Amino acid sequence: MKSWFGWFKTLFFILIALNIVPTLLHNLKITYTDFTKVTTKVGRVTINSMITDSEPYATQLKTFFEDREVKAIVVKIESPGGFAGSCQALFTEIQELKKQHPKPIIALVENMCASGGYYVACSTDHIIATKASLIGSIGAVFQTFFNAKNLAAQWHIQTYNISAGKFKGAMNNFETPTPEQIAMLQQIADNEYLQFATDVAKTRKLSLNDKDIWAEGKVFTGQQALELHLIDEAGSYFQVTQYIKKVAPIEGSIEWVDPQEHLSFLERLTGTSGRIPFVTSLTQGCVMQIKKELQATPYL
Repeated sequence: MKSWFGWFKTLFFILIALNIVPTLLHNLKITYTDFTKVTTKVGRVTINSMITDSEPYATQLKTFFEDREVKAIVVKIESPGGFAGSCQALFTEIQELKKQHPKPIIALVENMCASGGYYVACSTDHIIATKASLIGSIGAVFQTFFNAKNLAAQWHIQTYNISAGKFKGAMNNFETPTPEQIAMLQQIADNEYLQFATDVAKTRKLSLNDKDIWAEGKVFTGQQALELHLIDEAGSYFQVTQYIKKVAPIEGSIEWVDPQEHLSFLERLTGTSGRIPFVTSLTQGCVMQIKKELQATPYL
């Protein structure tokens, strides 16, 4: 009886082992493979809206530029533009970071990279876009404002504008701008446009004298932009990966690193700088709306 029981017990443990050991070995193999797998980090920053503040993007980029383990950076841009100052600030930040911490930075566009978004893209080393994307819109504009003086008069509404300086009320919606005021605003738009076009010509190695061909607020498809040298290559993530492997010290496969992976638990919970996302979005929305109402910010 005891012999039979001992035999049964041995068989029982053998069957358990036959079920457990393969799984255990498989898991060990996966763990060991992942542990020994060679990868290289590539940072990835996404711009997918109007650019109204350069700080969040500049902070993310600075983190990647300063991280020695990150060998290259990809900026995925889906933006129709933004405030002139913010776009130019981000352009300048990237240019300076490239000097301080040399490493390849590539812009990738799938759908739209226009105006201020394209301004930012020009600060990178290589622009890749799909052939069907929209590229360009190199120009500047003041947010459109309206003259409600006659409407106010029709409803017997009296308005008062107390200001000092003959140009101070140039964008008052209840006053007709003088020829001098209109000329001043046009000069501002022209100067913003010239700064934008000059930076594009310099970074893209284009002739500023030919800006009527590639600028003037014109929008192009990715295919047209490639012919005009506004982008370097037509494609998607595949082409991005191939380019990175050519210009960066990539060992093994690419490990994509997003900004969230560089944040602490508290920062991930509350937002990129410890601010509550809803409050941050609400505040930014209010600021943007106020700026629109004041009609005082040039747009790219």
